[in-house]
Amino acid sequence: MKVEMFEIGLIGTNCYLVWDEESREAMIFDPDEPGGEVVKKRLTDEGLRLKYVALTHWHEDHIGGVPGLLAEFPGAALVIGEGDAAYVSNTEVNDSEGLFGRRTMLEPGVLVREGDKLTLGALEFRVIETPGHTAGGVSYYVNQFDGELTGKGQEFSGTVFSGDTLFRQSIGRTDFRGGDLETLDSSIREKLYTLPGDTLVLPGHMGATTIGNEREYNPFVR
Repeated sequence: MKVEMFEIGLIGTNCYLVWDEESREAMIFDPDEPGGEVVKKRLTDEGLRLKYVALTHWHEDHIGGVPGLLAEFPGAALVIGEGDAAYVSNTEVNDSEGLFGRRTMLEPGVLVREGDKLTLGALEFRVIETPGHTAGGVSYYVNQFDGELTGKGQEFSGTVFSGDTLFRQSIGRTDFRGGDLETLDSSIREKLYTLPGDTLVLPGHMGATTIGNEREYNPFVR
């Protein structure tokens, strides 16, 4: 598995390009704009076939680059948690313009829920429902990691793309539409903290961490 991270967009959202080296199938997590052109170039330069654009949640800073990517790579499917689908497709509930000054409306192609799987070649990503930051937020877990991304000598049992649910020694906000602190706390304790401690966490903002580090040191959920 190969992973490249791009910090792009209005408030420095972590966008991840992930691919299977054998099949060359690729997935992009949470693309914002501007910065999408860099991601498109990497797809082309590496000769990758974009299979999925996968969203952890509906907020504008995680979806702004989706229209451009789908226009450039029409074979890709847009993936979002079932509980967040209405927030990207319905103007009455999508208040991202009020949050970030612009609004992106999308038509999801694949709605996922707890336990669903996305495959890239031999790679299998398991969907974990982690609501709280938004009503239908999800994380994606794979029992692989990219040694080049994490540095030599570091070994992990897997990788979880946590969106804005869990950060390094922090958690996502719950004061936006659909957010709830008690729900977020439960998602972290009952879903993410039950992963192996040596799971690499790649969040939607800030730097990488591990599940073990957050269980021990996160001041919000310990």
